[in-house]
Amino acid sequence: MLTGKTVGNINIELHNKNPYIWAGLVLLITGSLVSPLAYFILALTWLTALGICMLILSFILLALGSTIPKLSPEVCSLLLETGLENMATIIEELGIRTKAVYLPSSMNGGRPKALIPLHANPALPPINKSLPRRFITRYGAHPDDIGLLLTTVGTAAAGLLKPRPGPNPEELESALTSLLTGMLGVADRTTVIYNENHHIKVDILNPRIETKATWYQECLGGPLASIVASVTAEAWGKPIKITQEEHLNGKHSIELEVTGQ
Repeated sequence: MLTGKTVGNINIELHNKNPYIWAGLVLLITGSLVSPLAYFILALTWLTALGICMLILSFILLALGSTIPKLSPEVCSLLLETGLENMATIIEELGIRTKAVYLPSSMNGGRPKALIPLHANPALPPINKSLPRRFITRYGAHPDDIGLLLTTVGTAAAGLLKPRPGPNPEELESALTSLLTGMLGVADRTTVIYNENHHIKVDILNPRIETKATWYQECLGGPLASIVASVTAEAWGKPIKITQEEHLNGKHSIELEVTGQ
């Protein structure tokens, strides 16, 4: 079965269904033939202009085609749901009820992750060194200071931000808006309010990711809360805990707490 052919050093896949790429290639070939023929042989100005317009449109369509993601939103949704379901199964089977603490990359080997203590502790002990890259890790000197170190949706999302935002509401709000609205396209706008005692409230307007009330999300929070907590942990360079999360009238509100070191 013929699936593609090689023209010079360029491999053209015939099964490529990207309409922008195909339309751009057709206009590129047609415009390349029409323009010199109309100008040098037929001496028709209007036909030459038409060929040049085809070339310009072909470059625009080819540029648009390169921006379309290789994976469809449906496939991305399946991958996300599969990962969350597997993580939820582990948490539910272990009977974990404690809230996750989101750690910045400086505390766990270069990537922001979520630490779920296996035992309920009044407060997270100071973490003075980077945690080992292990699924089950020890984070303190007490025998019960053992937890699960998980890669979350926020881990991957926070990695898209360059450079890391600073610990002030303006920079954090700008970073979250750039990430959620610009890069990911999952919300219209984000606002950040700093309260007393290191409490932070983040409002996300018109979110396009559904958050379900499950045992798993009681521990780690929803996908949006996970992203916000990871980015905030990176901004502050300190552990972050999700204290409350609610969705009402097209607004998703997330309350965070910066835990002490």
